[in-house]
Amino acid sequence: MLTTLAFVVGIVLLASSGVQVLIPETGQNGLDWIRDVDDAGGSFFAGGWLIVTGGIFALLGLIGFYEPLRRAHPLLILGPILAVVGFVFVTISHAIPLVLGYEFVPGYVDAGSVTRAALRVDFDTWAVACLVFNYIGDALVWGVVVPLYAWASLRTRVVPRWIGWLGLFTAVFAGWLGLFAPASSVLDGLTFLGFVGFFAWMAAMGMALLRRGSTAEELAPLAAQG
Repeated sequence: MLTTLAFVVGIVLLASSGVQVLIPETGQNGLDWIRDVDDAGGSFFAGGWLIVTGGIFALLGLIGFYEPLRRAHPLLILGPILAVVGFVFVTISHAIPLVLGYEFVPGYVDAGSVTRAALRVDFDTWAVACLVFNYIGDALVWGVVVPLYAWASLRTRVVPRWIGWLGLFTAVFAGWLGLFAPASSVLDGLTFLGFVGFFAWMAAMGMALLRRGSTAEELAPLAAQG
């Protein structure tokens, strides 16, 4: 629930600052990002730090989900392990733009035309690094961890089944289709559905687990109970 709250508020602050995305792109879009960040002020950094914090909350949540779901199958041990690896990449991809905003953007704005030409190569390199790190992290979290947990929740009586199906919806749109998003603007647009689904799934899982009773019968797979 804290994950969802932090990301929603963070995204609102970014949008209100005039910066469309936290992670910059290359080329002209990257130059526009530099200009927007320079004009944005504190709202950009407040929103960015909330998104970084939300990622840490999400990591803690995914680690916590393992305990009530672990009896579904021994493979569930991959959940917290890959969640840690994935969110390390995601957090780095969210933190580097803040570093660029603090140091690179003012230096670029104050530089002369010759220096700016050289700095663009450096900026594009950092932007690509952020995009690659974010791609790897999203593939692990949305493409592996979320469907693994969703399958486990469907196999057990830990949370309502609709939450498991919501997790699979997230995996399909944000994780599996997201793997091919860089090659298609249409697929990239569809990943937004999975992005929204992920935060709804995180909040629903958190609320359901807080409300449930931790009996041994709830933790047993359905197949074993039949």
